[in-house]
Amino acid sequence: MRAAEYVRMSTEAQEYSIVNQQAAIGVYAARHQFEVVKTYSDPAKSGLDIKHRPGLQALLDDVLSGRMDFKAVLVFDISRWGRFQDNDEAACYEFLCKRAGIAVHYCAEPFSNDGTLASSFLKMVKRTMAAEYLRELSAKVRVGQCRLASCGFKQGGRAGFGLRRLLLDSQGNPKMLLQDGERKNLTTERVIYALGPEEEVRTVRLIYSMFLDNDMAAGTIAGRLNEQEVSRSPLGPWTTTAVYHILTHPKYAGCIAFNRTSETLRSKRVRNPPDRWVLCENSFPAIVSKDVFERAQEKFENMVSRRSDERLLAELRGLAQRHGKLVPALLTRRNGVASAATYKTRFGSLMQAYELIQYRGARYTREAMESRRTVATIKNTVVAQLRASLIHGRITWSRRQNAFRVSGHSRFDIEIGRCFTTPKGHLRWKVNAKRITKHGIVIVRLQRANDRVLDFVVMPEAPRVAGYFTLTEAMASSAKICSGEDEVLKAVLQRLRQIRRQEFRRAMTTVRTGAS
Repeated sequence: MRAAEYVRMSTEAQEYSIVNQQAAIGVYAARHQFEVVKTYSDPAKSGLDIKHRPGLQALLDDVLSGRMDFKAVLVFDISRWGRFQDNDEAACYEFLCKRAGIAVHYCAEPFSNDGTLASSFLKMVKRTMAAEYLRELSAKVRVGQCRLASCGFKQGGRAGFGLRRLLLDSQGNPKMLLQDGERKNLTTERVIYALGPEEEVRTVRLIYSMFLDNDMAAGTIAGRLNEQEVSRSPLGPWTTTAVYHILTHPKYAGCIAFNRTSETLRSKRVRNPPDRWVLCENSFPAIVSKDVFERAQEKFENMVSRRSDERLLAELRGLAQRHGKLVPALLTRRNGVASAATYKTRFGSLMQAYELIQYRGARYTREAMESRRTVATIKNTVVAQLRASLIHGRITWSRRQNAFRVSGHSRFDIEIGRCFTTPKGHLRWKVNAKRITKHGIVIVRLQRANDRVLDFVVMPEAPRVAGYFTLTEAMASSAKICSGEDEVLKAVLQRLRQIRRQEFRRAMTTVRTGAS
């Protein structure tokens, strides 16, 4: 029977692994009358997943597409098929072959893969053992790496800008500088950091100076270095991430730092908390002092984007205690807190942040916020209706403000009068006069609940006050009270006729004076 063989070795150090597998598969094939006509191999590939194994992918692709010219697949043992962390994944790939009429034989296993209950149970146990072996091996390797890192030895990866990898022999003596892509040959050799070229060392120190002394952001520093054509070869141009890495990695302060991130068994990379880091200070000459490095980390910790929600709320609570109140104008960097926009982004709204710290400012309660929204909606609606009515009456409307002019002479601003009750039970209206000019004003008086319009008060001359003023019934009676937009238009046109009569009288007085 024609068959294909699948072989895999996990590392390049297993020099004869594939040869040994093929020899065992050949003996099994001869004993069971198989003719091996094709080989699928994954040299130096982990059995953890299928993503990085082109040999197994090609085998399954041929099986599923029907391009195969064999009826069986011979594998050394279950671990060579894969050490998948999910047993169902290994079973799935075997089932795909079985469904296509291709049997999978494990040549070195003590049982036959014949679909019996005993065979299925043993396969499940062996798959679990294969996965567990990889988990245990990963944990042991991690422990060994942490131990070596705590002794000051570097554990894999590039050295980074400004640093180089120095190879030590088994006695701890310097042997050579490793270039990119070079590795140690003996397991007894070790690697430590060494300072790189002087120009790279100067650049690293310049980056810290720009960040701490010139208060430049990482992105700005990257742009400045690229403008000055500072070389980062062969790593490419400077980026924000590259500058941030230099400013935050302890190795630039002469400290070995390991286990800052974890990516066990090709899982998603996660950042470990500082208490899980493996640190070994003063392992090699530092590019920047420990004090400079700690100042940089302290500055990063104070950045708004890195502050926790608990810290933001604690700072807000402290600001309220110092000032006795909270208003958006106080939320500034000068006061040591984040901006109002940051609190809105983190907590949904500024009011929600106030509620979390149990701040009960009268202006920023939920009821007050809802009331302001209602008043704003009323104002927008009334202004739109009044604008349409006035424009229809050929009154000039200001494009930038809620205001209009009568015949180019007298200007009227439009403001809302919020109703409140005095201790004696009298109704009054609070009017914002901050934007009012020395001309007239149309006050939209609201009813007692401030949820609907009561009427309009047209005043040819607004009170000259700073901030707010209180509109009384007496003041409204001395002005012109209108029940709707049409009456406002009539009052405005009446004001226009008064202006024209006043202009006519002034003109006649001037003529008489000149004639006499």
